[in-house]
Amino acid sequence: MSDPVPPPAPEIIVVTSKRVKCDGGGGALGHPVVFYDMGEDDFVECLYCDRRFVLQAGAGGHGH
Repeated sequence: MSDPVPPPAPEIIVVTSKRVKCDGGGGALGHPVVFYDMGEDDFVECLYCDRRFVLQAGAGGHGH
C-alpha cells in the first residue's frame, strides 16, 4: 500500500504592501477579484485559492 500523494503547497507571494489583490491567477482557472488587508499580521491567505501573501521583510506595508 502506497502513501497518498499530498496536495501541492499553496503558492506564496512576497509583497511590499499590507493591502493585496488576488484573482487566482486569472483566466479560466481564476476566481473573482478579492482584496485583503493584513491588519496587524505580516501575511494573509486568499479564501478562494489559498495563496499566501507575505509581507517582505523591512517593507513598510502602507501601499495603496
